[in-house]
Amino acid sequence: MNKRSEGRFPVRAALARGLESARVNRLPIAVIWCVAAILVGSYFLSPAVRALLEPVADWHRDWGWKAAALSLAVFCGLIPGIFQLTVREIRPKRPFLTIFVQVLWCGFSGVVVNRFFAFQAWLFGSDASFTTLILKTLVDQFVWTVFIVAPANSVFFLWLGHGCSLARTRREWPRRFFAESYLPNLFAGWCVWFPTIFMVYSFPVALQVHLNGLVCAFWILMCNYLGRSSGK
Repeated sequence: MNKRSEGRFPVRAALARGLESARVNRLPIAVIWCVAAILVGSYFLSPAVRALLEPVADWHRDWGWKAAALSLAVFCGLIPGIFQLTVREIRPKRPFLTIFVQVLWCGFSGVVVNRFFAFQAWLFGSDASFTTLILKTLVDQFVWTVFIVAPANSVFFLWLGHGCSLARTRREWPRRFFAESYLPNLFAGWCVWFPTIFMVYSFPVALQVHLNGLVCAFWILMCNYLGRSSGK
């Protein structure tokens, strides 16, 4: 595709970047789907697994948003950060600052996501019927993700991918942010989360944010890839 056609059809270039991220991270994506499917299948087929997860649900009911914040801070912030630190090819230039900021961001995201899941349960109910799961998934992906998650992640991981430097981020800010950063993040997110979030919503509300955090660890690596590549 030449530059003229990219200028006329930025969505194509954005889609290509999003799909490239999905291709590069196809193994983590497969792991995300498999982990979510195994957890859901085990939960509904095995009383032992349900009993094992019940203390997590009790912890969430007792701690509320604090449990959600801690869970996502660890699974989405700390664990991917340690992985980045130990793998030279993806190690950030300021690794400890990157991990610290990522942990704070993911902890805050846990609070917000927890409230959104509670809102979805209030709006559509907490049952696991097919209709309820479809409605929650559609609102999640076409409203919540499009207008809240993708824009916020695009800006945050762009800044994170540029060494947490405002000066460098401003200097290398994508000329077409919507096409070069927002849309790739959105498209890559859809590749990962459409089947995954459907499975997340099948869990009881008290466990949803924690399952989300567990499978989100690999998604954060994709967001880091997109953040580093934006503006280049």
